[in-house]
Amino acid sequence: MMLRGTLLLAALHCASSLGTSDLTRATMSKPRATSGLLAKTKPEVFTSINDYMVKGGHRVANCEQFTHEQLTDVTSKILMYRDSSLASIYEKKSDKRNHIDLAHVREEKGSAAYNMTRDGLCAQALMAWAHHIPTEARGNLKATGVVLPLMPASGPIDTHDETYNSRASCTDCHYSLSDRVTATNDTGAPRWGGNNQTKAFSVLVNFTDRGPHWQMKYFYDDDQKASRWENLEGQKDSTCRGIVKDGKPCTVIYSSDGHMYIQSETICCHKKKQAGAVKSDWLQNGGGSYVGRSTVNGYQVDEWFKKGMYDNHYYALANDFRTPVRFMEHI
Repeated sequence: MMLRGTLLLAALHCASSLGTSDLTRATMSKPRATSGLLAKTKPEVFTSINDYMVKGGHRVANCEQFTHEQLTDVTSKILMYRDSSLASIYEKKSDKRNHIDLAHVREEKGSAAYNMTRDGLCAQALMAWAHHIPTEARGNLKATGVVLPLMPASGPIDTHDETYNSRASCTDCHYSLSDRVTATNDTGAPRWGGNNQTKAFSVLVNFTDRGPHWQMKYFYDDDQKASRWENLEGQKDSTCRGIVKDGKPCTVIYSSDGHMYIQSETICCHKKKQAGAVKSDWLQNGGGSYVGRSTVNGYQVDEWFKKGMYDNHYYALANDFRTPVRFMEHI
C-alpha cells in the first residue's frame, strides 16, 4: 500500500520576505567555507549538520525517534512556509534541492528498509527547512512548536536505492574540496579501467540513474583511442534519443577517427558529431582529488573526485589492480 504525504506548497501563514542571505544560499552549489557545514567525509557531513542545528538552538530530536508518518507531517508543515522564488531558482538550474518526495511504502517497523526510508525522510526534512523557506520564516515555524529531526546517527547508507540517495543528496554538496588531496600520478590516482598497465577492457554496466534502469556492454581500447557503448533493451540514453526508438537497443561508437557514430537494428551508422573516447588518464592529469576509502557492494574501494562538466565520482578497488567498481556523474 502506497502512502503519500500532502505537499502544501502555498505559504498559508504570514508571508516572510526573502533576505540577501536566502538568495545567496540558493544560488550557491556548496556552503561557504566559514559556515561549518563542509566536511571531509560523508559521515562528517551528517555530524556537521547536526552540530549546526543543536548549536543554533533549534527545536530538534534524534531522527530515530520519528516514524515515517511524523516525518512527512513535519516536512509538510515546513513546506507551508515555502517560498516559490527559491523553488524557481532550483528548477531553472536543475538543482537537486528542487526534488521533494514524501511517498513511502508500508514497511515493517525496525526493518532495514524501514530505517533507510526513515533516514532519507529525516535528511529531506532538514533540506526543506534549510533551502526552501526564508530565514525569517524559520522563526514563525518554530513558534508553532514543530520539532525538526536531526540527521541519522549512523551516517549515510551506501546503497543503490535512488529514493534514499535523492533524499540524502546533501552528501554531494557538503564536501569540502579544499580538504581533499590533489590527485597526480605520484599519489596513485587510477587510470580509466584499472592500473597503469590497463590498456583495454570490457565490462557490463548497470545504469542506476534516478529514472529508468538498463544495462550496457562497454568496450574500451586506449591504443585505438576508441570505445563502444552497447545500450541494451530498455535504454534511455540521451545520445540515442531522437535517433533510435525509445527503449530499443542502441550502440554508440566513439571512433578512432574522432567522430561519434550511432547504430541500431535499423540504422547504420548515424554520424552525430565530432567526439572522441574518454582519455585513460583523465583522473591523473590534474584537477582531481582523493575522497577516501569506503565499502561499495562488499568491496573495499578508494573514491576519487574530479570536477568537469559534471561532478565525477570514480570508485576503484583498493589494491594493485585498481578495477573500477562504480562511476557516478552529478549535475
